[in-house]
Amino acid sequence: MKTGKVLFLAAFALLACFNASAQLSSADNKISIGGWIDGQYRMTYDDEMSTAFQIRRARLDLKGKLSKTVDFRLQADMSSSPKLIDAFVRMRFNKALALQIGQFKIPFSLENILSPLDLELADNAQVISALSGYKDVTGIASFANGRDIGLMISGTLFSDEIKGEETSIVKYDIGVFGGGGINVSPSRWGKDVSGRLSITPYVRYLTLSASFYLGNYILPNTTAAGDTKGERKRYAVGAQYANGRWVMRGEYLWGRTGMDLLDDLTGTYSLDHLESQGCYITASRWFDLQKPAEGQFVPKMRPIVRWDCYTKDASDGTPKTYYWAGVECWPQKCLRFQLAYRLHRDEITSDIDHCLTAMTTVKF
Repeated sequence: MKTGKVLFLAAFALLACFNASAQLSSADNKISIGGWIDGQYRMTYDDEMSTAFQIRRARLDLKGKLSKTVDFRLQADMSSSPKLIDAFVRMRFNKALALQIGQFKIPFSLENILSPLDLELADNAQVISALSGYKDVTGIASFANGRDIGLMISGTLFSDEIKGEETSIVKYDIGVFGGGGINVSPSRWGKDVSGRLSITPYVRYLTLSASFYLGNYILPNTTAAGDTKGERKRYAVGAQYANGRWVMRGEYLWGRTGMDLLDDLTGTYSLDHLESQGCYITASRWFDLQKPAEGQFVPKMRPIVRWDCYTKDASDGTPKTYYWAGVECWPQKCLRFQLAYRLHRDEITSDIDHCLTAMTTVKF
């Protein structure tokens, strides 16, 4: 049986045990079911025009609070073939220590931890996709949605009052992961380590972040030297300012990846290292579309801009830069519209290509 199915069944069994053994009050035991559907249209124009419609996501999300200290989440995506996205149980011992086990997002980078419902544009920045477990440069863990199977501890080490509001000053997350992405047996991979440290330097709404990912993966081909594993080293630093109106975020990521290369003369593979790097800056501001009323949802919209630069192979020094401009609108609490335009100019040929993306989200 696939690991994802095992985790899914194990999580439900664990929930059943908790419900059967623990006498939880209705205030402590809360379970909610929700989800959303993303329908996307994309038009690209290079030498010729191409268009595509797709159901980008179709998520079912089950969350539960089993006690004051234990909660869980089960999330699946049905957009193509059904796959398990999240399946974890978390135990909060105190503010400084929580233990999480199962399948969930790795603690790497600022953008990776964002839900697609909170992400400004339909697509992640290029370097996030390449080095944070979305469309990994290794070719493994593709479409893992920045997640893996593992165990993580996290917590707040210090908090203080900033302008009358209790604020976490220092937060940490560190975990051990299988390294193969979602729904892959960890026994097939090495044990990778990832961690993130977030600091609010007594400036309200500002977060500074540093994170790392250290591990390896199974090379598709054995090299002439008999190597079977390639390294994966990734580091990220970034900052975000989010005050409820303005959202500004920027990050720089660097990665070193072991790759096997085929020698056409000998027909054998040799191990080489690919150094990748990239950065992005995103800025947006929310505007209310009607006068706020207490206890009621207020329709809102925001314009968005992003500069996105990524170099897959730093040795050739040729970056790929995207310029994004878009708008996001929530006319109702359950409905979102996104429209974005992307301009890309090839650094070598000076050719320009265009991309227009429109996405509608229905949340339930």
